[in-house]
Amino acid sequence: MRTHFFWVLATLIITACNNKQKENDNTASDDSKIWNELPTVAAEVKTNGTTLMVCDWTAVKDSIHLPLSYFIEDLEIVKLDNKDEALVRNSSVTVSDNYILIHCSQNIPFKLFDRKGKFLRNIGSVGNGPGEYTQVGPFQLDEKHDRIYLMPWNATKLITYNLNGELQKNIPLIDEAEKWMLPKSVFYADGDKGRITVATLPWKNNPRMIWVQDLEGNRLAELSPITEMKPDYSNDIYHNNNTEAFDFSFLDFHIEKADTLYHYDYAQNKLQPTFTIHFSGGKIPIHWQYEYPTCFIGTVVGKMEQTDNHGGSETREHRNFIVDKKTLKGGLYKVHNDFLGGGDAFWFASCRNGYYIRNVDPGVLKKELETALKTTNLLPEIREKVNTLASSIQENDNNYLLIGRMKQMNDNH
Repeated sequence: MRTHFFWVLATLIITACNNKQKENDNTASDDSKIWNELPTVAAEVKTNGTTLMVCDWTAVKDSIHLPLSYFIEDLEIVKLDNKDEALVRNSSVTVSDNYILIHCSQNIPFKLFDRKGKFLRNIGSVGNGPGEYTQVGPFQLDEKHDRIYLMPWNATKLITYNLNGELQKNIPLIDEAEKWMLPKSVFYADGDKGRITVATLPWKNNPRMIWVQDLEGNRLAELSPITEMKPDYSNDIYHNNNTEAFDFSFLDFHIEKADTLYHYDYAQNKLQPTFTIHFSGGKIPIHWQYEYPTCFIGTVVGKMEQTDNHGGSETREHRNFIVDKKTLKGGLYKVHNDFLGGGDAFWFASCRNGYYIRNVDPGVLKKELETALKTTNLLPEIREKVNTLASSIQENDNNYLLIGRMKQMNDNH
């Protein structure tokens, strides 16, 4: 990808957009008024039939406080079953129309609930035997095809169950003759098309970076690595599955470079660069980005700090940014939960599979609701809702889930 060429075009387009901004403010539709006070921070660069959105980081200066209702259709509050075997932690969740699947921890099996929070069963068990698992990365709930897919770390296969918790045939991801395993990886199983798409970190000697296979393990298409990463688990790969595209991006923790979010083009078996950030001059900071139906969001790290005497370090001074897909405007952002009194919408940056989901301890939720009730500007209907929920929470409750289906582009644009 000719980054310099893209950036020259993007700069020209951003400049033109900013010059026209004042003319367009008075004619903006109701849906776009929320962005009126923000500058244009990105440009769409079209080349060879593809469109790349380039964000100019120097333009990302203003801040915006967005309501959660701008992004999701409604907020469903689910109290999980209180049975001892149903207890969960504040961990990863995915949902379908009628089910909730929770990945509790390394020592507790996956737990399946119905959408009202009733505990149904454990899925598999923790261990090293047939059909058992220890460390699991990505997982998928496919209600339509009666399947649950688990991808262990350093996987060579997907472990699959039906929704009754019965072990199904494993799906091989690596040929038996191959002498490598998948490091951190992502996947999407498309039951309608009978295919699985896999993307993995391009560590040295990995022959493939992304491929499509059938449910028996036969590869249908593949791409070689476009870059090479140091074999280190500080690096990461992201796939959010919030749109119809198979999206993914890398975080190379050791190299100062601009990262790109890609779509995989099934028809042409190629990668389509979709979003990137241009940093003008100097050191390129560690950063990552995600795609949502109506926007791109991400984080740029201010600095690294050493945390121990063994080389450990952590990122500091995170700056969270957002770019609206339609207006190309953006800035630094926070999201408040206007459904429940206006507190922070925690876990907003973790939306997956088209849903906002927060898995929260009852004591934490109750405290947040009580804080919201102390404000004086709550609408009467919101105050009543928050008060009723806060009063119903008991100390020994299981966790609560806050679930909202994400709006699509035509819902609020």
